[in-house]
Amino acid sequence: MNNPILIFDGDCIFCNRVAYFLAKADKKDFFRFVSSTSEKGKQIIKENNLQEMIDKTVIVRVGERFFFKSQAVYYFLKISKTFPFFRFLIWIFPTFLADFFYDIIARNRKKIIKNECPIPKPEIRKKFL
Repeated sequence: MNNPILIFDGDCIFCNRVAYFLAKADKKDFFRFVSSTSEKGKQIIKENNLQEMIDKTVIVRVGERFFFKSQAVYYFLKISKTFPFFRFLIWIFPTFLADFFYDIIARNRKKIIKNECPIPKPEIRKKFL
């Protein structure tokens, strides 16, 4: 499997919805999506010593390289060629500033959405490992 992977917090409804939204936006089918609570997600996290990071951020793996927080979002947007305006915004801000805004959203993510997760359509579901 050579596809880049986006690892998201499987216990968070907000994160699940964002992953579903991004999977739909990934029209060229570049990415695979892995919940941190799935067997595959747990395996990737353990093999790469990412236990400390997974509760704080989305993780993007491209090849053998891992990206966190705003850089993970940036590389997802860059590789999937989606949302160029947001990609540009992340690119122009220094990483520490982009991560500051990322952290604000991350801290409040479980308060943002409190209802049930959507059930993905089959063509989207195949992107999730």
